[in-house]
Amino acid sequence: MDNQDQLKGTFEGQVALVTGGSTGIGAAIALELAQAGARVVITGRHEETLRSSAARHPRIAYHVADAAQAADAARALDELRARYGQLDALVNNAGVFELRSVGDAASDHVRRLWETNVLGVVETTRVALPLLKKSHGNIVNVASIVADHPMANASIYSATKAAVLALTRAWARELAADGVRVNAVSPGPIETPIFDPEKVGVTAEAMQQIGAQIQQSVPLKRFGLPAEVAKAVAFLLAPGASYITGAQLTVAGGMEA
Repeated sequence: MDNQDQLKGTFEGQVALVTGGSTGIGAAIALELAQAGARVVITGRHEETLRSSAARHPRIAYHVADAAQAADAARALDELRARYGQLDALVNNAGVFELRSVGDAASDHVRRLWETNVLGVVETTRVALPLLKKSHGNIVNVASIVADHPMANASIYSATKAAVLALTRAWARELAADGVRVNAVSPGPIETPIFDPEKVGVTAEAMQQIGAQIQQSVPLKRFGLPAEVAKAVAFLLAPGASYITGAQLTVAGGMEA
């Protein structure tokens, strides 16, 4: 029996929201939850990629929304509430990754990463809380291995992911009385569009060199797959993890060892 057979029907009757669900890890999480019975709403900034992601399963719907914009988060939750009337799982996955040395980490770079990676998580969670408290639902925040093992020339990105872990642990304590569990998944290097040279802000040749260096630092000597992170998220959302809150599940090929 494979993992998908084990999860079949696990989230039947539940509704999940996955931010940054158009590509990569977010798209894989949405598909994993939909295949296990959930109705899933994904958000992102680009309708074309959202539509492609949603087309992978009939239980996936999408809403164009920028996680860094409070008004977008509010509209997405209003639409979800009107359509389904409930929310059982929130996956804060939307994030941006850029390489900058500290000497080049100007305020626009800091603001761009902080607004999506941290403020977006806070605002989406804030507006989702009434529904999550009502359902005694679950939150999974997608952090990163660099929260604990900061990466050179990515100090701001590393700091934003450390903030995500701090939020996770504080919220787990704060929301326990409401029956809401809060956990984090910390991926290592995963094969996703986040490593696109243009998005990262480096040349293709430099990105290839960086990728080779990163791979050598992974004990399993490979990049992970989005589906491998999605399975970890599904585990934390499932009833079998009912006594787990405030935890960090690292999916990084042994980098945390």
